[in-house]
Amino acid sequence: MTAAKRPRLEKRKQATRLRLMESAYALMATKGFPDVSIQEITSAADVGFGTFYTYFASKESIYDALVEEVLESSGSVVDAATRHLTDPAERLSAGIQYTLLQARSDVLWGKFLSTSLMTPASAARGLGKFFLRDVLEGLATKRFEVEDVPMSVVAIAGTLDAMLRMKSDELATVLGNLGLQQADDAAKGHGELDLTKRSAALVLRILGVPAKESLQLACKPLPPIAGFARFFDREPGQTPSDASPSPTLAPSGNKA
Repeated sequence: MTAAKRPRLEKRKQATRLRLMESAYALMATKGFPDVSIQEITSAADVGFGTFYTYFASKESIYDALVEEVLESSGSVVDAATRHLTDPAERLSAGIQYTLLQARSDVLWGKFLSTSLMTPASAARGLGKFFLRDVLEGLATKRFEVEDVPMSVVAIAGTLDAMLRMKSDELATVLGNLGLQQADDAAKGHGELDLTKRSAALVLRILGVPAKESLQLACKPLPPIAGFARFFDREPGQTPSDASPSPTLAPSGNKA
C-alpha cells in the first residue's frame, strides 16, 4: 500500500467505526442496551454484520466505548469548568445541574445517560466517576455525612434518573395527583425553582448537607462553560463519514 492511500484507508475505517457507534448510540438510547442486537446496529450503520467485529469484540464493548467516549467526554468538559471549586458540595451541585441542562438540550444524550445510570459499573465510569470523586472527597473531609454510603450513591443515581425522565411541567401534574401541589408550592419557595436546582439540592440533602445550605448552594450561579460535548455533532448535510469522531462543543444555554 502506498503512503498516499494509507491516510484514506484510515479515514474510511474511522468513518465506519463512527457509523457503528452512532447507530448503537441512537438505538441503545431509544430501546435500552438489552433490547438492541448487533444486527440492528450494523443494519442502521449500513455495513455488513461481520464488519462489526473488525472494530468491536461484542455488544458490550461498543457500549463501553460509548460510555467512555460520549459520557466521559461530557463529564470532562464540565469538570474543566468546575475544578476550581474547592468545595466538593458546590462542585457536585454544579455537575448535577449541568448534567440535567445537557440532557434538556440534547434529548438523545439524556436518554443514553439514563440507560447507564443504574448499571453495576455506573459509579466508576462515564459521568459517574466524576460524581463519585466529589462524593468521596466530601466524605473524606467530613463535608458529607451519611451512614450508608452505597445506598446514598444508589439514591443519587435514582434521583438523576427520575429527573432525566421528567419534564418540568410534569412535576406539578405528579404532585397534583398525589394532593401535594399546595404543600410543595409553600415549601420554602421551592416551587419557584426549576428542576435542575431542586435536584441538586436534593442530592446534597441525601449526602447530609443541611436543607437551607443545600438550597443556597444549588442557587449559586453556575461556573461559565464553553458548551456541552457532543460526540456525534454534524453540520446540516454532513454524512457520518464526513463527521468528526472527536467531541465538539454545543451551546450550554447557561448565561452565568
